[in-house]
Amino acid sequence: LGKSEHIGKILVDSRNSDIVYVAAEGPLWSSGGERGLYKTIDGGKTWKLVLQIDKNTGITDMEFDPSNPDVIYAAAYQRRRQTWSLLAGGPKSGIYKSINNGDSWSQITAGLPKGDVGKIGLAVTTANPKVVYATIEASNDEKGFYKSMDKGESWEKQNSYISGGTGPHYYQEIEASPQNSELVYQMDVFFQVTRDGGKNF
Repeated sequence: LGKSEHIGKILVDSRNSDIVYVAAEGPLWSSGGERGLYKTIDGGKTWKLVLQIDKNTGITDMEFDPSNPDVIYAAAYQRRRQTWSLLAGGPKSGIYKSINNGDSWSQITAGLPKGDVGKIGLAVTTANPKVVYATIEASNDEKGFYKSMDKGESWEKQNSYISGGTGPHYYQEIEASPQNSELVYQMDVFFQVTRDGGKNF
């Protein structure tokens, strides 16, 4: 994956360490490259592009379902840096789900922002595998911290908080406690924490 340039995350299947997934964000200053979600079944000798959006949209985050690694959640991010600006988001950003080891994908839209979306961070928890969290950069009305109670099939906004400081594109990462499904940490200039599933940070 020499042309991917930026890797958002790597996941290794706990059942077989030769099966690895890579979230490739792709080049920042140009379109194309190796961009999307890649899978290897031979320990990295060969790679297959299993989720491709377009030439400006890569994958920045992904998570296994803790109760079933056949189920994978992925966050797509449309971005392009120009000398004069950063195009951080667009209509192709979103949340995708596979239930068959990444062989096929569907985009989830129920309860999520309807307008252009920027960077998305995902989190799941072994404390309750039905719960999936997402922090979503979007318009002022739609941005915020979202929660799904049905394995990502539908979502409900909890509040309008997203990572700030130097901008959400630098952060937007969340981690859920493996013991307490309501406890989630979000990266920012400082750590932010919610103890009630995102209602308050």
